[in-house]
Amino acid sequence: MFINKIKQIISPDMKRGRFEIRLFAPIFFFLIVLFRCYLESQVFASHPYFSYYVALHHILWYFTIILVIILLSHCILQVSVEKLLWLMYGGILTMIPIIIVMVRGKFLAADYLTGSFRDIILHIVTFYFTYEKNLPLTAEVIIIFIGMTVVGYLYRRSLFRGLLLGVAVYLSGNLLAISWIGPYSNERAIFIVESVLRNQPFMAVICVHSMSFVTFLTVHRAGLITGERRIWLFASLLAGAVGGLYMLVAVQTGWFEKPIDVIMTALPVCTTTLLVVVYRYRRVISLNPWFWIIGLTVLLFQWAVLGPIYLHIGVVKSLTVQEFWKIPFRPS
Repeated sequence: MFINKIKQIISPDMKRGRFEIRLFAPIFFFLIVLFRCYLESQVFASHPYFSYYVALHHILWYFTIILVIILLSHCILQVSVEKLLWLMYGGILTMIPIIIVMVRGKFLAADYLTGSFRDIILHIVTFYFTYEKNLPLTAEVIIIFIGMTVVGYLYRRSLFRGLLLGVAVYLSGNLLAISWIGPYSNERAIFIVESVLRNQPFMAVICVHSMSFVTFLTVHRAGLITGERRIWLFASLLAGAVGGLYMLVAVQTGWFEKPIDVIMTALPVCTTTLLVVVYRYRRVISLNPWFWIIGLTVLLFQWAVLGPIYLHIGVVKSLTVQEFWKIPFRPS
C-alpha cells in the first residue's frame, strides 16, 4: 500500500522527466555536432575553413546518420521511435576524435571514404586503420559499433539482435560516409556532376535532401502522419506539380543552367507546398502537433541551405563565387 502511494506520487514526475529528456535530445545533438564541426574545421584543421555551408553540411549529415540509427533500432528491436530519441545523446561520441588529436597534438583531417571499391571495403572492414586521414575516428566507430550491439542486446536480450543492430548501424553509417556524388571541385567523388555550386554548398544541398527524406520516414514510423491517404496523395501530387513548374521556370529563365541544380533546388518549393496543402486540410486529418514542429524545422533547414543560393544566383550576381561561399564573409 505504501509503495503504491509512492509510485503515484513520483510517476508524474518520472513521465515529465522522460518527456524533457526526449525533447532536449535533438537540441543537444544539434549543439554538440555544431561544436564538433567548429573544432574540426577551425581549431584543429591545418588550414581553417569553417563557414556557413561547412556547418550546414556537417550538421545535416550527422542528423541523417542519427535518424538512420534510430530507424534501424526501431525496425530491428521493435521499439517505438519516441523511446529511442535518447540515442541522440550519443552525439557526445563525436568528440572522441577531437580529444585524440588534441592529446596527440595533431590536426584533424577526417574525410569521406574515397578510392577504389577495394580500398573502401578495406577501410570499412579495418575500422579505418588503413585510412590514415580517418585514423582519429577509429575509436569512435568501434565504440559506436560495440555500443549499439550492447543496446540491442539490452532491449531484446538477444545476442543475435544485438549483433545485427551493431552491424547494420556500422554498415549504414559507412554507406553514408562514402563520397558518392560531388561537383567538379570534388574530383574524388564516385559520380561527378556539373553544378554551379562549389563542394561545401553542394554537399549541404545533398545532405538536406537526405535528412528531409529520412526525417519524414521517421515521422511516418512514429505514427505522426495520420488521416486519409487521398489527402496525402493530393498534397504530394500538388507539391510535385509546383516543383515541376518551378523547374520549368528555372530552365526557361536561365536562373539555373545545370540540370542537377534545377532539380536539387526545387526541394523547399515542394515541401512548402506540401505543408500548406496539409495545413489546409488540418481539421480533416487531425495531425499531431509534433508533426508540425518537425515539419517546419525541416523546412527551415531547407530554406537555410537553399535561400542564400536562390539569392546569390538570381539576385546578387555582383558577388564573386569565392566571396559568397565564405558566408559569413571573411577577407582573404
